[in-house]
Amino acid sequence: MAGVAEVEVVVAHHDCATLRVGDVFLKIDADQARTDVEVEAMAMAPIPTPEVLWRKPPVLALAALPGTALGRLGEPSTASPAAWAAAGAAVRMLHDAPLPPWPGRSPGEFAAQLDGECEWLIVNGVLSDLARLTLGHEEHLADVIAGYGTDVDLDVIRAWWSLRSLLAIRWLVEHGFDPARPGCEVDVLRARL
Repeated sequence: MAGVAEVEVVVAHHDCATLRVGDVFLKIDADQARTDVEVEAMAMAPIPTPEVLWRKPPVLALAALPGTALGRLGEPSTASPAAWAAAGAAVRMLHDAPLPPWPGRSPGEFAAQLDGECEWLIVNGVLSDLARLTLGHEEHLADVIAGYGTDVDLDVIRAWWSLRSLLAIRWLVEHGFDPARPGCEVDVLRARL
């Protein structure tokens, strides 16, 4: 097709996928209730969120936000400490905003999932917002915290790095990705030892 940008698979699961075509993200989700919640949450956010270009279930088309990525997992970040601090300040605005009206997952659900992922790692021998923002870029945690402000439990952030890495490793291995690449999930876990 002439004039069509490259199609990039951002993420793909058995029930949803996100594709990027130029400056448009196409989110395909079999669960329309999940998409409804996502659109409502973006509308409530006190920071810029992607513009909904159109929606024709099961597809949601979102415009890419302007700007430059802070970093990519497995690659060194070239973003300045000020950019990381600004990201921390944006997360703080989200955290200070009223909670959405729907419930989230309970700590017990996270614990059960973590137990299952740990068991899978052992059997197969394969070995949070501020946390997600700094995953794989621990060297910028202080910059993000400077922008976010006080009242940050660094142990909780480091625990979330471990949880996120543990939960992702199985999926990555099963789908042909290498979580042991430098700076990726296995390195994040090793850094916690």
